[in-house]
Formats: sequence, C-alpha cells, structure tokens
Amino acid sequence: MSNQFDLLGVGIGPFNLSLAALLAPLGKKKIQFLDNKPSFSWHKELMFGDALMQTNYLKDLVTAVDPTNAYSFLNYLVKHGQFYQFLNTDRQAISRIEFDHYLAWVAEQLSEYLTFNAAVESIEANKNGFKVKSAQGVYEAKNICVASGPVQNIPECAIPFISETCFHAKSPYLKDMNLEGKRVLVVGGGQTGLEIFRNALKGEWKKASHIDLITGRDNLSPLDEGPFTNEIFTPEFVSKFFSLEQASKDEFTQSLLLASDGNTPSYLQEFYNELYMQKFYTRTWPEFEIQPKRWLSSIEKSENGYRVVKDNLLSKEKEVFEYDVIILATGFRTELPKFMLGLESFINRDDKGRLTIEKNYTLSTTLKNKVYMMNFSRHGHGVADPQTSLMSWRSAVIANQVLGEDYYQTAHQHGSFLNFFSS
Repeated sequence: MSNQFDLLGVGIGPFNLSLAALLAPLGKKKIQFLDNKPSFSWHKELMFGDALMQTNYLKDLVTAVDPTNAYSFLNYLVKHGQFYQFLNTDRQAISRIEFDHYLAWVAEQLSEYLTFNAAVESIEANKNGFKVKSAQGVYEAKNICVASGPVQNIPECAIPFISETCFHAKSPYLKDMNLEGKRVLVVGGGQTGLEIFRNALKGEWKKASHIDLITGRDNLSPLDEGPFTNEIFTPEFVSKFFSLEQASKDEFTQSLLLASDGNTPSYLQEFYNELYMQKFYTRTWPEFEIQPKRWLSSIEKSENGYRVVKDNLLSKEKEVFEYDVIILATGFRTELPKFMLGLESFINRDDKGRLTIEKNYTLSTTLKNKVYMMNFSRHGHGVADPQTSLMSWRSAVIANQVLGEDYYQTAHQHGSFLNFFSS
C-alpha cells in the first residue's frame, strides 16, 4: 500500500473517527488515521457503570450532517438487534459504556483506514504537504488533521509526587488501585471527580477508611442543560461567535463554564439520595467529606503518606490533613503536541501565545497545505469545541474542504430562538 494520502489523521478518538466515518464511504479521497494505542479505546479508565454521556445520543459521529450514514448510533442499535429494547429505556442520554461500544463498532467497520501501534514521532513540511514519521513507517500527506487529545492538567504542587499513590484520574493507576483502609483525597468537583468519589465510597476499589472530595468551585454544581443554553451548541451560534473580538469571546466562554463542565443533574440527585440513605440508615460507607471552596495549596511527603494543605477560599484559613492516596480529577489543557514541534516556525499564535485556529478549523500557518485541528480552539470557537455535541458538524466542515466541494450541508441559518448578535 502506498503511504501517500490526501488526508492523514493523527489520533483515533471520537473526533477523527467522525471524520473518517464521513469521508470513507464516499471513496473520493485517500485517507488514513494513526494512533499510538494498540487498538481502539476511549477513556477506558473512566468506564464506570453509572457514568452517563452529557449529550443526546443523536449527537453521534454522523447523524447531524448525514442521518443516512451507516455509522450512526441508530444503525449500531439495529445491527446489534437492540433497537426496540433501547427505545423502551426511554432515554436521551446513554451511558459512557454504550457510547464506547458504539465507537469501537464503528472503528471495526473502518479498520482499513485506521492504523494502531503507530505513535507519531514527527511531522515536517515538504513540497507536497507533510512528511509524517511514525512507529509504523513514514507517510506523505497533502493535509493532516490532528485530534490527538489534550494533555493532563496536573497541579504544580503535585508534579513531584506523581506515582501509583498520587496520579491524574485518566491514568492506569486508577483501575488497579487498592483503597482498603486508605485515606483518600479526590481533587476536582466536575463529573469525573464526582464519579470517582461516588464509586470509591461504594467500594469499587475496596473499602477506604476516609474519603474527601475538594473543589475550588462554589458547590457540586449541575450542568446547565436548559434548552436556551443548548442554543450555544449549534453551528449557527459557533459560526457567528467565531467572528467576535477575542476579549469578548474569552469573557463569554468563561461565563459559560457550567454549560460544558457541570455535573449531570440526574447524577447529582441520585448521589444525594444515596448520601441521605447512608447518613440516616445504612451507614456502610467510609467516613467522608465534600469540601467546596477548597484549593490544593501544597503536598509534602510525610511518614504516613502525604501531608496536604488546602486553602479554604471562604474562611481564608489553611486546612491540613494526611492522605494515603491522591487522585487528581483536575481536567486537561491543550498545547501543541510534541510531534508538531517541527512545524513551530510556520505556526501563528495570538497575543496570549495560543494557537490561532481559523473558522474552518485549520491551524493558521504560513504553509500552503492544511493542518486541521480538533479540540484546540475553545478560545476561538467557544465551549462547544471540546465537546461531542458538534463533532459531526465540525467533521463535515473539514470533510468538505478535503473533498473540495460542499458535499455536506454545514450552513445553518435562522434556526436559533436567541439573537446574540447584531444583524
């Protein structure tokens, strides 16, 4: 097989899988996607039985732009003989386990376009586009699409102690940990932190002696999933939002934290009901505390584990406690992947040093050929950028450019009930 492609994708998660699912059936362009994993997987460390997606199941890889596509979630249900039973569950949001199975099924169907065990080592520009060096060999591509995922956001004070007893939530250590008799600290009050905290209390990793959850937020706040809030997760909004001045975009994006990074309301209610039963009746869980308005200030090694200092942002006091295990559910941040350092001199950045991503999701460079970037433009395209809500639409925007034609409908006008912008 020739290693020359019209489009080479780096990273095989939902985002690039969506792009593959839109381009592959057409057979118009030569495409290939690379990933360092041995096979397809998606957040396998966080596949808890009670973990739910925070988007409607119709916001899958393809349906929003191509409902007849064979790689839709509905077709997945039909092919697996579970369509009617699924309807009987009467749900709009599915579990993370279900979504992972769906993604793996699509990856299996698209296997000829996906190469695993192919860690990308470097990307360089050449006269034909790009030269991509990977563990599976060297590829030539006219254009590339990078969806390699964000990097773990680890508090500076925790960096010296990263180990099997102090680690980021998206880590192999999570699956294999043993909390029997341990004092545990979960840092982070978003959905991942809450899921780990809840499952730890229920003995997923054996019974701890004490578990605390701290968050710098005011509370365990619910995701804002109201219908009017969801108007910002539409192509029409994102297209117009992109054209605003950067200062306005930064301010508005910050104000919408709970539209993209809150806790699923039904999950909060179920957990609160469990807390009620534990406190007043069953009393089988370890001792625990939920501590809002706390900031992780420092960590030190102690004779019996870790000495942790927290800043109480409300009382302005410092609180000290010792833990045996620290789990950092502290999210992710985006940065230029190391394999792209060879392109650094061609890349444009904004006045804050952030990558400049164009409206059509191309990285702003001085190069002729295109570098498409997925999940690198929250500051440019808004809070929808890292979410799955608009991934099929974004993939269609990129697919149309690769195809050189408007094959998929991506322009949406006059559909919103909210008018944020001047006409």
